[in-house]
Amino acid sequence: MKDLLKLVIGLFITAFLTSWFATDVVLCKNTKWEYPTNLADLLLDMYHERSFVSMLLMKPTNMATVLWDLKSIFKWEIPKIVMKPGQEFELRNVFNKEVIAVVFMPSNFDALLLDTCAQLFNNTRQTRIVVAADDSKASPTQFEKQLLQAAESYKMTRVILAYLNSKGGELSSYLKLQPYPNYEWRNPTNHDYFYPEYWRNLHRKKVIVFAEQSIPGVFLFKDSKGNIQYSGHLGKLIELFVQYYNGTMQPYQTPKVDKSTFYTNIKELMEEELIDIPMTTDSGVYDKWHRKSACIEVTQIKLMVPCPSPLTTPELFPLLLDLKFIGSLFIGTVVFSFIHSLFDWIFGEMVEPWSFLLDDKGLPSLLGQSFAARVSPRLSLKILYLIMFFAGLYTYMHFGAKMKTLFTTPPYHRHIENFQELNRSPVTILVPDTVFGEPPHPIDKLIRTKDNAFFQEMRQSLNTSYGYITSQNSWELLKQIQRGISHKKFCLYNNLTVKSPMLMAFRLQRNSVFKEPLDALIHRVHDVGLVQAWYSQTFADMLKQKEIKFKYSTEVPGASALNVGDLRWLWIILTICLLFDTVVFFVEISIGHYVGPWG
Repeated sequence: MKDLLKLVIGLFITAFLTSWFATDVVLCKNTKWEYPTNLADLLLDMYHERSFVSMLLMKPTNMATVLWDLKSIFKWEIPKIVMKPGQEFELRNVFNKEVIAVVFMPSNFDALLLDTCAQLFNNTRQTRIVVAADDSKASPTQFEKQLLQAAESYKMTRVILAYLNSKGGELSSYLKLQPYPNYEWRNPTNHDYFYPEYWRNLHRKKVIVFAEQSIPGVFLFKDSKGNIQYSGHLGKLIELFVQYYNGTMQPYQTPKVDKSTFYTNIKELMEEELIDIPMTTDSGVYDKWHRKSACIEVTQIKLMVPCPSPLTTPELFPLLLDLKFIGSLFIGTVVFSFIHSLFDWIFGEMVEPWSFLLDDKGLPSLLGQSFAARVSPRLSLKILYLIMFFAGLYTYMHFGAKMKTLFTTPPYHRHIENFQELNRSPVTILVPDTVFGEPPHPIDKLIRTKDNAFFQEMRQSLNTSYGYITSQNSWELLKQIQRGISHKKFCLYNNLTVKSPMLMAFRLQRNSVFKEPLDALIHRVHDVGLVQAWYSQTFADMLKQKEIKFKYSTEVPGASALNVGDLRWLWIILTICLLFDTVVFFVEISIGHYVGPWG
């Protein structure tokens, strides 16, 4: 009873506190907005708009000469770190991205101080920043211009310039940075956000893209009017990004429908900041993930090899005449010959010594053929003939059923299970020189080509002269091409994996301003399932442009006559038997000549 009472009291207190805090939040939201009077009030309003858990204070070396009252800021019970120009600190190792930076520039523009701040926020340059300056500057326009240029060069998009009174630190005015379409300062308006998500509207800002034609990621074709159209899930994603955020897509190079940029190494272009977003994905193996967008797909890099083919007719005979069958014939012949000869010897018949190993009744009976039975009233001999009949019937029916099964539905060759078997097989692997890395096991028969168009054409046409490297999404396209074939031309096996798993994402510039909007769009695209729809649309576009064709076969293989080559094993067995018979014949003649005079 006491525990129940404690539980009821606890729930009551929780409900009361929850409702009180909720009411307090509502009251704060409905309170009429008032212009902040000092820097602390400005920071408090920013906190109410979006909370932060830590604060970075950037102070110049001559901060002691400024008569600003900053005690209220230091009274905040949140982690704070004070830095000076030229100092270094691994900020992301201690604080998360919910941090605000306050940069004090009471006199002139301090390029070193802002550079220190920018280096502290490497890969998170879009952090909220407040630059506090003295309102008694002789040339505020020049200061604003220098700060604007520096913010653009450092790719900072959330910056507020606050002018403070030199005699106490009251807030005189503040300006907000408008990064799109061009960097400029704007005066705030009532009930406006301090740090709005500017990336939701790029205001037709140019987004320089690079279309790498790696199908099915990007597929370029011309429409009926001769205009270049982008297909593929990567091309559609970038088009949606530019359209959704009101940007303007500008190709780095004039796109050509020739697949010449397949698997192009774009690392140098990104380092030189010549392109904003490449239409190609990369893994985070060699670079850190903060240089890339959110994950677009998880894939594997494998080797696609020709599927096993059915055994030919000459290859079926070793399965029929295997050691088990030959051994059973040999043992059965010896057993029946010995028992039959033993009965003859016991009952006083004339028996040759060779008859105990091979007589004229043992082998024919096992093969289901007729033989001349001895007329005898002996019941034991009749029972032996009956056993030999059933043994021959079983052997004949078993062999006939197995032969019919093998010839009508022949088995397949063994598939390539690992890299060792790949090296022993006649399959040669064709790979593009710009993408292939070292596999987990060396490949002996490997051809590297710099002709990327040739590689794509050979792989998409399912040319079985080579095996190819492929990703998981590319394999889905190739698998659809083979849907109409009863016997698939290419197969994929888990033991022929080159790299797995691989998280694929867009490679971006350092501190790219497009990372935040691109990540938000990628997550939304995955939520609604657009990637799978784009896969299907890409396949349809490639069919319309006759880039690929369905591989199908309606011909049912009919019966065909056996030729000389198909009966190769029969000729081999016949030749061996004749040779053995000839040797035995001459041996008997030699023995007859040797023992004849003495007989």
